[in-house]
Amino acid sequence: MLLAFYSGLIVFVLLFLIVLFVWIKTLQLKNQNKAPIIMLGVLMVFTLVVASIYTTDFFYLQTEQTKSTAGDCTLEFVSGGGNSIDTTEVMIANKTYSIKSEHFKDIANGNYYCEITYLPVTKIVTEISIQK
Repeated sequence: MLLAFYSGLIVFVLLFLIVLFVWIKTLQLKNQNKAPIIMLGVLMVFTLVVASIYTTDFFYLQTEQTKSTAGDCTLEFVSGGGNSIDTTEVMIANKTYSIKSEHFKDIANGNYYCEITYLPVTKIVTEISIQK
């Protein structure tokens, strides 16, 4: 269920390292044109922020500091249409949690009783128990 989380973590950490390397190499060239340095700096800050979010949740996942909630929930399958990952959105008490997989596409959209465990920052569900 966490395949999308792990792949996002890997992609953004690698992207940050690549941008950092290219930014350092661009600084060493001492080119008069500062636009590439500024653009790479902005891209580096953006990837650092996203990688930090994923890394924080990875730390919580590894130290088993996930959060749990339970209650009446609404399940809704959202198809990515081939352009993005299929998700199932779980809404409990006006808070939305997402499951980045198509495992629950066979369950009819509707109201259920759910018990979920999720990551605190991104609200990605790690475990779910659904009852009618």
